[in-house]
Amino acid sequence: MEIKINVTSINQAFGENEQTNQIIVALNGSSADGSGDYLSSSVNVTAKDLPESTSFDDMLDSEIETLARNKLAAYAAGAMPIRVSSIVRNYDQQTHEISNVVVSLLGSMTDGTNDYINYHTTITKEDLPSDKTFATMTASSLKTLAKAKLVAVTKVA
Repeated sequence: MEIKINVTSINQAFGENEQTNQIIVALNGSSADGSGDYLSSSVNVTAKDLPESTSFDDMLDSEIETLARNKLAAYAAGAMPIRVSSIVRNYDQQTHEISNVVVSLLGSMTDGTNDYINYHTTITKEDLPSDKTFATMTASSLKTLAKAKLVAVTKVA
């Protein structure tokens, strides 16, 4: 269940001096396989994210996108507190066993940037460690697995 993350907008705000004071990049993606998996996020690129002696006014959109993707990957890897908001275990009505588990993760920064991640992923039997079944997976194990999938999906190549 691959999610391709795309930039949906780059919002560049200017101060009275016509200097960029904020860039907000929206990064979103969803799976094409019908699983309902998605990632929605907003990342503030600030002056401290820029290479030395670089200004926002001299940057290409592709360079801003790279900075935002790197920040998103850092957030997913632990720079942002991310919590589980729900775990839904879906049962196969024929076998009465769990067929998949849908985990929703939410993260947000409390530093005034309003940066956030909203991630929804489906865990299938193929995602489980080889020695585990859904019956032997705790909520804690499912949470760890979902967070690992978030890190993988946001990883910058």
